[in-house]
Amino acid sequence: MPPVTRFVAFKYKPATTDEQKRRVVGDLVELYKKHADFVNHGPVGGKNNNPDGFDKGFDVVFTLEFKSEKHRDDFIPQPDHIAFKSSIMPFLEDVLLYDFVKGEYGY
Repeated sequence: MPPVTRFVAFKYKPATTDEQKRRVVGDLVELYKKHADFVNHGPVGGKNNNPDGFDKGFDVVFTLEFKSEKHRDDFIPQPDHIAFKSSIMPFLEDVLLYDFVKGEYGY
């Protein structure tokens, strides 16, 4: 099975403090460190620095690569993943989550 690349973007609510934003990001990194057996690499990400203005208001994005769809599917129901999702929702206005297999459209 081919690897699955995950792209996730967070748009924080206006009242979210910098400390809360750092905690969300830190908790995300720790979650994937704890489950390193599911991923080839990542998460890697940061704040947008592109001046074109097409960020749609998202504050931070990350990518990572799961070893396979099975690894991704086994990760999703992990209790600490579910707890992480619940813990960050009060701070987020929007989330974009997109998983893809490289080359599905021939490139």
